Amino acid sequence: MTEPVRPAPDPAPARPSLSLPDLLVALGITLVGVLFLLGTLQIPFGMNAVVGPRVFPLIVSVGMMALGALLTFNALRGDRADPGAEEDTDPDAPVSLANPAIILGGFLLGSLLLAPLGFVVGTAIMYFSVAYAFGERRYGLMTLVALIVAFITYVVFTHGLGLTLPAGLLKGII
Repeated sequence: MTEPVRPAPDPAPARPSLSLPDLLVALGITLVGVLFLLGTLQIPFGMNAVVGPRVFPLIVSVGMMALGALLTFNALRGDRADPGAEEDTDPDAPVSLANPAIILGGFLLGSLLLAPLGFVVGTAIMYFSVAYAFGERRYGLMTLVALIVAFITYVVFTHGLGLTLPAGLLKGII
């Protein structure tokens, strides 16, 4: 009798490749946590408070740094973020940075124009860029919605929370 031929054992599974987008997100979260921590350390201590004004920002910044470190470790190990079951995406498709660049550009432009043109206009530019990056092309509607949401945000922050935000072009009107 001859012995049955056994298949050769499978070679060791290949180590997954490093995902640059996952690594960049992980490092970005870590960096934001570090920046939050640096900002938190600038907050003066409360005089008679048991829980001072630094406590919650400190918790958020340390949590973000810990999450970023964990995500960085996993990304360097080769782990990749899996799309949700409802997402119709191909994780191996090439990454397009056009839409994140549009959002970042809108954020930077809005930030630069915040002081001279005011909170409403600067924030509306940010909202507009996000809508554009997500594929909306009805420019009139996008402009109107961005201005309305920015105006409501301005009113809530200035009148509801008592914050001082730059009025810019709308000084004396709002």
